[in-house]
Amino acid sequence: MRVMEPKEVQHRTEEADVFRTKVFGVQDGLIGVGSIALGAAGFSHDSLLVLVTGLIATIAQAFSMGVGEFISTRVRMQVFNNEIKKEDYEIQNFPEKEKGELITFYEEKGFSREEAEKIADILMRNKDVVLNEMMIHELKIFPEEFERPAKLGLIMAIYLVIGGVIPLVPFGIDLMFKIGFDVAVVLSVALILITLSVFGSASTKYTGLPKWRGAMEQIATGLLALIGSYLAGYALSLVFTIPPGLF
Repeated sequence: MRVMEPKEVQHRTEEADVFRTKVFGVQDGLIGVGSIALGAAGFSHDSLLVLVTGLIATIAQAFSMGVGEFISTRVRMQVFNNEIKKEDYEIQNFPEKEKGELITFYEEKGFSREEAEKIADILMRNKDVVLNEMMIHELKIFPEEFERPAKLGLIMAIYLVIGGVIPLVPFGIDLMFKIGFDVAVVLSVALILITLSVFGSASTKYTGLPKWRGAMEQIATGLLALIGSYLAGYALSLVFTIPPGLF
């Protein structure tokens, strides 16, 4: 009988923050800027206006989302660090109280009172270990998994620019080679959906979903935003008109 070798299972939770930021950045660029570009396309039917509008949106969103990611991550870390300081103070000044909490934790895990007390006695010999246990069981935080705020902010901005430029490429090509506005719109949508499907498929490495499902979820949400934006832009063009000769 053939014995199968155990396959090593890789856990990727330590990459979660960076991966989330990359996906969020690309999605925000592709869908956010792409929706703005297609809204402008539906309104103006002019590649130059679409390109300029998209570039402005990309730059503005890169700064906005990059700074937002930096601030939100920094505040989160400050909140958690403050809670860790409080817990450390309690361990140093009220060790019996913290020991009682440890005993309760392990009793809830199924250990007998005697076993829980023995474990707590051993852990209380090292205050750093106790702090780590309290972070896990009481505070429910794992600060070692958090990336530096500046790093995440920069990643967000870079990936948003990448995602934001992709939908605009066909309109730039139309300005240079006159491929036709309608062709540029179709190519823009195609590039957005292809890129979303690639990232959706790649994300299954972390989410555990089937590759086709990861891709289809991204495509479905992207299509909803793009179609809605184009129709909204077209509807506005029926209400507001661009003065002759402006573009």
